[in-house]
Amino acid sequence: MLKQKLAVHLIDPVINIKILNFKVTVLGDVASPGVITFGNHRVTLFDALGFAGDLTIFAKRNNILIIRDIQGLKTFNRIDITKADFVNSPFYYLDQNDLVYVEQRKLKINSVALPTISLYASIFGILLTSAILLTR
Repeated sequence: MLKQKLAVHLIDPVINIKILNFKVTVLGDVASPGVITFGNHRVTLFDALGFAGDLTIFAKRNNILIIRDIQGLKTFNRIDITKADFVNSPFYYLDQNDLVYVEQRKLKINSVALPTISLYASIFGILLTSAILLTR
């Protein structure tokens, strides 16, 4: 449309459009979740995850959710970055305003109680050792 309107005033106009503030949001189990702004428009999922401080050790690498707005419709796409053919996926390169959500594995949720258990086990061990040494 722009080319047609400019053709009235110019001979064979050429139009280059660049996105100067490419923005994606990375949430979930990454080191620094938040909105990331890039200076170029060719951003891969790995670029976005790298800028977010990478995945934590508890992140699900085989079930990353990319929410993309395609002509006003939200699409929900699950990505497995452990597969080699992921680089051929249409979600390897992110679009403007994509949301990337990295889920946690259940291991992290269940491991919250472990520090408490180890503390009680240590206290019990010290008391048991003290009792044995005092009775001998």
